[in-house]
Amino acid sequence: MSTHRLRAGVIGAGAIGQQGHIPGFQAAGVEIAAVCDSNFARAQEVAHRFSIPKVFADYRELLAQPEIDMVSVGLPNSLHAPVTIEALNAGKHVLCEKPMTTSSALAAEMIAAAQKNGRLLSVNQHMRFDRTARAMRDIIAAGHLGRVYLAESKWVRQQGIPGFGSWFTNKDLAGGGALYDIGVHLLDLILYLLDFPEVVAVKGFLSGELGKQKIGLGGWGADRFTDGRFDVDDTAFAVLTLKDGAQIRLLATWAAFGPGEDRVTLYGTQGGLDRSGLFSDSPSLKYYSAQDGKIVAEEPDLSPYPNERSWLQSVGAFVSAVRGEAPLAVLPEQALQVVRILEATAASATSGREVSL
Repeated sequence: MSTHRLRAGVIGAGAIGQQGHIPGFQAAGVEIAAVCDSNFARAQEVAHRFSIPKVFADYRELLAQPEIDMVSVGLPNSLHAPVTIEALNAGKHVLCEKPMTTSSALAAEMIAAAQKNGRLLSVNQHMRFDRTARAMRDIIAAGHLGRVYLAESKWVRQQGIPGFGSWFTNKDLAGGGALYDIGVHLLDLILYLLDFPEVVAVKGFLSGELGKQKIGLGGWGADRFTDGRFDVDDTAFAVLTLKDGAQIRLLATWAAFGPGEDRVTLYGTQGGLDRSGLFSDSPSLKYYSAQDGKIVAEEPDLSPYPNERSWLQSVGAFVSAVRGEAPLAVLPEQALQVVRILEATAASATSGREVSL
């Protein structure tokens, strides 16, 4: 275990950098040595607010700083792979924002760069760190659900488009819309709960009907423009078939004329789990089982699990791995599997046919 005081560089001073990466590093006792953003004025403002000594507009200048041990990459999705690979080649450990990148081929290149340089690479899939997610995984692993034959997860935002004309709504920069932004969370969470089962086929559906009408502007993102390019999906639906015949169903929307909802439900042969309020301060978790011939619901005990923001736990887990205190919690190979499925979902939606993996 290293006793060296770790120093981090933050590449990307947007919303996730300010609300997730910087507070996460600071909570883990890491000194933030530098911040970088192509919007230099924004980088300067963030550096001033968080007392970060060095500020850059070019990430290559940040990577050239010898005192930096690790970096976080919070940039448009299309930049994740090239910047991460350069950082790994510069000898830095990398925590990349989700999704890992826009294609499985690029994800494989990122993993190869980490292996070549002997550096750690992880992805900020923070939803699996929520206390309810950890409780669910333990309940499933203990066999209390029996065989899980169906898992459903949905995140329906009525108004959640992160700016019209921002990088989020530009397919060249983002790779996709709701699918790559919030669908990736649902997918990683379900796969984590089920211990990353083998997915053999994917059927996908994508729509961007509301975004094209400039309906559904949300409150997330640093650049919440009211007009501009929108050529991504605002609604994504996928059905995944597992090797054992079980199914996973996912629904993610940035905009919808319907009730907002965020939940994950698992149906097993001996029990079930339902978690609602994925981003609520007090999410509801219920465990369903048979007692005396009746289906009953109980609230599992969450006291053994840390009640801390999942963003902070995710960054903290990465820092612990860099320190040698624990193995990586989010493996890059798992993130690669997620990207493969996102890719297959988009390909299926385009072709109208199921895609085999």
